[in-house]
Amino acid sequence: MTNIWLEVFLGKIGKYIISFLSRSYQFIIPFVIAYGIFLALSSYNLKRIEKKANLEILNQARVIIEKVPDINYVDLVDRIKIPWKKIIKTYSFFPYISQESDLWVTRTNLIDVRDIIMHNDKKIRLVLERNGINIFGEKPTIRKNLYTEYIHRITRRKGE
Repeated sequence: MTNIWLEVFLGKIGKYIISFLSRSYQFIIPFVIAYGIFLALSSYNLKRIEKKANLEILNQARVIIEKVPDINYVDLVDRIKIPWKKIIKTYSFFPYISQESDLWVTRTNLIDVRDIIMHNDKKIRLVLERNGINIFGEKPTIRKNLYTEYIHRITRRKGE
């Protein structure tokens, strides 16, 4: 009965793949586990570098705001210089990085790390707002729940 279901849903090739996997899973599982550990180490490596970059942004912003209290956001971002080479050299313990949901890795180099961490233009603003620094002429507000905002946009309902 199971063979009939496999052939109906997966076809003959799918049935052969399933039977191959069931016969040789002892050899496949160690590679899958090793690759999972490899991805976890790569992801943790990126998180360590990202935490240090965020801390560097925060520390530099505090110093700049202390020196120039009436600075605007654009000038603040221009003055923040992240020492990427130093951060990578000090905090990277593994030669690869990976985002949490990726199934592949990239080498730990300056360009890849900077592109992955600073992929969003508003990254610096997000780091500053999360740490209570709001100098941009806006009063700090409670952020809306982005999930419900997305659902309301899809269903075309007005916010409550």
